[in-house]
Amino acid sequence: MKKRMRRAKRRLKILIFIVGLALILLVLLYAPLFNITAIDVVGATRYTPDEIRQASGILLGENGFRKLRLTIEALELRLIDSESLVESLPYIKDCRVNLVFPNKVVIQVTERQPAATIKHLDSFLIVDGDGYVLESNSQRTHHELAELRGIEFTKYTLGGQLEARDIELVKIGVNIIEAIKTSDRNTEFKLFDILDWIDMVDRNNVLLSLDNRIIVRFNPEDKLQYTIDFTKEIFFKKISSTDTGRLEFSGNQNPSFIPQ
Repeated sequence: MKKRMRRAKRRLKILIFIVGLALILLVLLYAPLFNITAIDVVGATRYTPDEIRQASGILLGENGFRKLRLTIEALELRLIDSESLVESLPYIKDCRVNLVFPNKVVIQVTERQPAATIKHLDSFLIVDGDGYVLESNSQRTHHELAELRGIEFTKYTLGGQLEARDIELVKIGVNIIEAIKTSDRNTEFKLFDILDWIDMVDRNNVLLSLDNRIIVRFNPEDKLQYTIDFTKEIFFKKISSTDTGRLEFSGNQNPSFIPQ
């Protein structure tokens, strides 16, 4: 008899818990208190807050709990579907959409940064340091970005990574650009200003064109910053403004200039 009573009490508790949970869910899903009244956007510079909101698919006045595809991380309520929608924008690298109890949404984005230009047929592609395509333009509009050559790829999509034979060449090329910018800091001589293009022949063989008259050949895997600093020293102080030719770096030997 006592066992039956204990079983009955246990079943009653379970029933009460299920009913209570169902009531809580009904309140969360249908009570006006939980209708979204604010959508804050944080971290966006390439897109306006309204563009981010529109991309997220979230509307003011709808119930945020109905949009949950629930994952709980550090007690956060995240709208996973909306995160994916925002991340489809080319310049968005990462997005987190949090439902802040009871009726607010915060969209936090991290953006990709343009790093170089790649010419493809009649278009100029703007890529970040990982080879993700941010823009495609019919004319070269971002003259502040260096041009990378020698990147072989089969196709691309806006917001996607180049389907390249060796995507690592993009990363190496961007490292070269950063080394040039580092060398140019706090000096009156600016190598970047006379850089025409960077040709990524392979991982150990790169060509730089300077001022449309000097070609520099070097191995980007061998003392990159030293090579760039030495190149600038030679170009601005050892070569005349009318000289043309090639500057060759080879292993541990001193670089050699071969006039044309």
